[in-house]
Amino acid sequence: MARKRRELAQRPPLSPRARPEPRDFADALLRRVPGRLVSVIAEVKRKSPSGGAFPHADVVAVARAYEAAGASAISVLTDGPDFGGALEDLVAVRAAVSVPVLRKDFLVAAREVEESALWGADAVLLIADALEDGELREMLATARAVKVAALVEAHTEAHAERALAAGAELVGINNRDLATLKTDVGTALRVMPRLRARARALVAESGLKSVTELVAAREAGADAVLVGESLLRDAEPGRALRRLLGEEGLTP
Repeated sequence: MARKRRELAQRPPLSPRARPEPRDFADALLRRVPGRLVSVIAEVKRKSPSGGAFPHADVVAVARAYEAAGASAISVLTDGPDFGGALEDLVAVRAAVSVPVLRKDFLVAAREVEESALWGADAVLLIADALEDGELREMLATARAVKVAALVEAHTEAHAERALAAGAELVGINNRDLATLKTDVGTALRVMPRLRARARALVAESGLKSVTELVAAREAGADAVLVGESLLRDAEPGRALRRLLGEEGLTP
């Protein structure tokens, strides 16, 4: 986050761009598909601090495979140093798929929410654990103003409560502790039931690898799950997503 703040201070002012018509990210998460238990936000990235390099450099090809396999939305990592991404990846993926696209990065200022909209993001990820209350409120207000959905991520119940108090409607519970990079898939299962009545949509994030875990997430209150690493380790990420969703389908 400190690196991101330094980078932002050195970037030039935003330049006008022709923005595509926004796609409804919240609706995509909440839309019920017959035979499917939860919606899936499938993630594209080239590497990560916890997972190292992934065997898929063509993020557009992976995104198309995800959409064909039933992804409700695509998450695109735009951080360069740690994830090998760029805003150009967001543009390319957005042009290649018809589902909403989430810009996933370590955003630190309202200006970056505006930037995300200009580059075609339908949604942005905001990390409650890493933002002050005032920053989070300002970024949420900006997201509403520029018509970009905001998925506010938290690892603990306390930070999830902060997100709701700041006005978040879409709340993600990250099973990975960003301070240690350790993952406990039980984290979302413990936190989500306490939030269910107050969030428009809940998303379980990180570490989900099986149909059984998707079932547990849904039972705990998840409307959607965000999955990346377990899919990107497979030689065919689209096939991995179909397997995760259950080839025979699931009955809610």
